[in-house]
Order: sequence, then structure tokens, then C-alpha cells
Amino acid sequence: MNQQRALKIIGIVVALASVVGSAVAFVYGSWRDVETRRLEARKLFLDEQLKRYTEVTRIAAILATTDKKSAEFSTAEHRFWSLYWAELALVESKKVEAAMVAMGRCLKSGGCSGCTRAADLQHCALALAHACRESLSESWGVRDWRYDN
Repeated sequence: MNQQRALKIIGIVVALASVVGSAVAFVYGSWRDVETRRLEARKLFLDEQLKRYTEVTRIAAILATTDKKSAEFSTAEHRFWSLYWAELALVESKKVEAAMVAMGRCLKSGGCSGCTRAADLQHCALALAHACRESLSESWGVRDWRYDN
């Protein structure tokens, strides 16, 4: 009788372990699927952020180093404002936004008092590049890219 009882208990324990194991595997698999989708979405965001930051820093460099009367400057300024008003807003951090606003003000005003427009644009372009670098460091989780390392 004790053997039968022990076998029943063992059978119940094995059945429960099987159910619990299946449940754990299901929950883990579901979590892994959600995590995979989250990482895929994050990768798309990070790729787009890198693409936009690279473009806006290239545009800022052109604005800071090109004669303002040139066609190249005019084209770069037009692209800057396109990025400013919509595209960059999808991926920019608060610091990049602030750097874009400062550069936009500089472009509109023709420079700050006491400085030439070229010097202001160069300063703004460099500040924007640093803000982009900082933002990418935070987004990608790479501390080596930070200045305060």
C-alpha cells in the first residue's frame, strides 16, 4: 500500500513539475519574443538617430565653414531647417534640441553681439556635434564616447 501511495505521489509531483516547467518555458519564450521585438525596434531608432545626427553635423560643418553667399551654404541652410522642423525631432535628445535651437537662432540673427557670424556658427556647429556625440553615447550605452570619462 505504501508503494502505491508513493507512486501516486511521485506521479503527481512529476505531472506538476511538467506543468510548471511548461509554464516557465512559455513565459520565458514570450518574454524573449517581446525582448527581441523591443531590441529590433530600438535598433531601428538608433540607426535612424545615428543617420540624422551624422547628417546634421555635416550640414552644420558646411554652414560653419562655407561662404554664406555660396550656393552650397544656401543648400545646407535649407537642409538644416528641414531637419530642424521635423526629421531630427523624431530622434533628438533635449541637448541636441537645445544645440539646434542655438544654431537656428544664430542663422536667423546673423550672429551674437561681439562676435562675427562665422565665429558664432563655428561655435554652434561644434556645440551641436558635441551634443550629438553625448546623445549617441547615452543611446548606445557607450561611456567611452563621453567627455567626462
